[in-house]
Amino acid sequence: MHRILLVSKDQSLAKEISGVLPKGSKLTTSRSERADVLKGSEIVFLDMDSLPVHLIKEYSEQTFVIAVTDQERTGPVMEAATWGAYEIMRRPLRKERIERLLREMQDVSSEMESVITISKDLIAPAATCVIVGRSTLVMSLCEKVARIAQVEVPVLVTGETGTGKELVAEAIAQLSSRFGKPFVVINSAAMPDTLLESELFGYERGAFTGAVAAKEGMIKTADGGCLFFDEVGELPLSLQGKLLRFLQTQAFYPVGSTKEVQVNVRVISATNRDLAAMVREGKFREDLYHRLRVAAIHVPPLRERRKDIAPLVQCLFYRHAHTAQKSIKGVTKAFLDKLLTHDWPGNIRELENTLRSAIAICKTDYLTTQDLKDLGSHSTGIQRADALDAMATVLIPYVKSALEKKEKNIYEKVHAEVDRHVFEYMLSHTRENQSEAARLLGINRLTLRKKLGLQK
Repeated sequence: MHRILLVSKDQSLAKEISGVLPKGSKLTTSRSERADVLKGSEIVFLDMDSLPVHLIKEYSEQTFVIAVTDQERTGPVMEAATWGAYEIMRRPLRKERIERLLREMQDVSSEMESVITISKDLIAPAATCVIVGRSTLVMSLCEKVARIAQVEVPVLVTGETGTGKELVAEAIAQLSSRFGKPFVVINSAAMPDTLLESELFGYERGAFTGAVAAKEGMIKTADGGCLFFDEVGELPLSLQGKLLRFLQTQAFYPVGSTKEVQVNVRVISATNRDLAAMVREGKFREDLYHRLRVAAIHVPPLRERRKDIAPLVQCLFYRHAHTAQKSIKGVTKAFLDKLLTHDWPGNIRELENTLRSAIAICKTDYLTTQDLKDLGSHSTGIQRADALDAMATVLIPYVKSALEKKEKNIYEKVHAEVDRHVFEYMLSHTRENQSEAARLLGINRLTLRKKLGLQK
């Protein structure tokens, strides 16, 4: 039973709502402009057209608020959302939408019975850098980072997009003797080839059209510190030779200059590409590859270290929660569980953007699965999870029915029924080719025939 409070000075609205509420719902009405008349109501319908809109905030701090309006303008909708309304509905109210919304809010209420409050105390402080995680993989990564940081050698950091390669590079710089010195980032993919050389090495006045004054390059800016080449695999071949000479000598010539400039920098590179394969294809110089890869660190993808998702969520939530207009205390357990089922093709960057999106659209005190409706629309991992959920919606009622009938050997019956459907579909897929169906299933052909009752 839904306990609902309607706050309105319009008597016709009470009649309208009564006609669309599900059977068994209890409706109470109030004309008060004070938010102290809830009396145990689960949901508040607030009439924006007869009461001050700021009342939404007072009620929403205690329960769900559905703002109702008869106006055909976008302004009231945006205003109600700003004040914290869970949903905004235009009159006339439709029964099917009311029922859907009540079910959704009931699901959210149930989900919020198990929540994880995230506070600053949960985030471990660090004096220098933070690589968040508790998995064996990330622990090994941190150990390797700390050891390599102590030795003055070029480092190549590899890993998929969004795994945190730049964070690893920063950690190497901060844990080395160059802590506090310049850390200059060069995004090799974001800069046009025609500008890359002049930006990297600098140039003299008159070196080319538009060079009205001399400019110091990024390498010179990094003198004494670290130079980080992000997406180093995107460097044009024409520049790779010049970079190789710089790595050998720690010296270079600015564009248009005959005077050599000497610097002292540590070079760290990162790429999400297979540089060894690019070398074989002639797209990357082998000698430069070996110069950059004196020491190598691979950052594993997030799907291989799911144990790190929970601490990452805590850290990223704390970083971005303040951007929300309302106070958000944490996440529900169901929210976190859903994140754990995702494959994260975009890795930590995707996780961070997912949390930022959830924080932006959150309607309650905790992030819930309602804020993850767009999660994984391009991911195979969540599609597999959805398929398993769909299977469960069929199997579980069957099991419940069998229990009520006090049947025996329920597992064997379910297993046999699933096998039968899978095998029949596979035979249809292979056009009754039993050998091919057995091969795809990874079983013996005789086993397939036996399961289908074709062989005694």
